[in-house]
Amino acid sequence: MEVRYEDDKLKKLCTDEKEMKKRRSDIAQKLKLRIKALETAKSVGELATHDPLGNWHQLGADRGGQWAGKLSENYRLLIRPHNASEPWDSVTVTVLEIDDYH
Repeated sequence: MEVRYEDDKLKKLCTDEKEMKKRRSDIAQKLKLRIKALETAKSVGELATHDPLGNWHQLGADRGGQWAGKLSENYRLLIRPHNASEPWDSVTVTVLEIDDYH
């Protein structure tokens, strides 16, 4: 898929391994795996089978339209597919944030 980022700071965190380990050593390895899964999956719907340990799932309520991939017990990588009518067919996503929304 094509992976975009909400801002340059987040892009650097997600794409620069040195920055990843420096700022988020607690989740660096899982973050690297989730980003790689986004880059190599053909669509959002493929994430569940392409990266089953990521526990990718669609969110609801105030986070409707977003998807989350597991980074740790609490932290999730939040993405937004660009095809709102059929999000699982989307081939472009924007990484929004890393958050503990629980």
